[in-house]
Amino acid sequence: MAKLRNYLPYLILLGMFGLLAWLVYLNPVLGVDTTVSGFIQGISLPGFDGFMGFISRLGNFPAWVISPVAAVIWLWCKGYRLQSVICGLVPAVTALIVGIYKWIIDRPRPYGLEGGGTSFPSGHTAYALACYGVIFFLIPRFIRDPLLRLVLRLVCLVPIFFMGISRIYLNAHWPSDVLASYLLAGAVLGIGLTYLRLRLAKGVNHA
Repeated sequence: MAKLRNYLPYLILLGMFGLLAWLVYLNPVLGVDTTVSGFIQGISLPGFDGFMGFISRLGNFPAWVISPVAAVIWLWCKGYRLQSVICGLVPAVTALIVGIYKWIIDRPRPYGLEGGGTSFPSGHTAYALACYGVIFFLIPRFIRDPLLRLVLRLVCLVPIFFMGISRIYLNAHWPSDVLASYLLAGAVLGIGLTYLRLRLAKGVNHA
């Protein structure tokens, strides 16, 4: 039970993701989706279109795998085997679950953009949090310089925060797709990092 309590917040996130998935399965278009989409797509700022397009492209394959793969290789070569495994597993497990739910829910994209495909959940958003999120939390362990640490963590936060907004702004996803992705990836990330913390506390550096 003591170990389960460590994972409880992230299991709750998974439960919330499951409830949202069920709601979307029953109601492919939610009223709140159209309202929030209209608000975000109404944003008019200089250079915003280009910035949103750039952020969204960071979630395309193979761009989204470059950072975690580089981190996995670097950590493994440095002897941080458990951190390397977690850094690879979090995005991989997230991608697997995203693929399964896209197939199950089979929700059309808004107005059939981006050549069709399914909308729930947003793969771009989930990958951004899973890939850059795990790196964000590992940076303090390996970067001693405070300024460099701050800069690198801010770089990680940019796609994490703006990816979901970009997918709605570009009309590629509904807001509920994005919310679901943050819940799912946040849960997987939290479980992975909690496992890492508990293992390292025991002095173990292998999966």
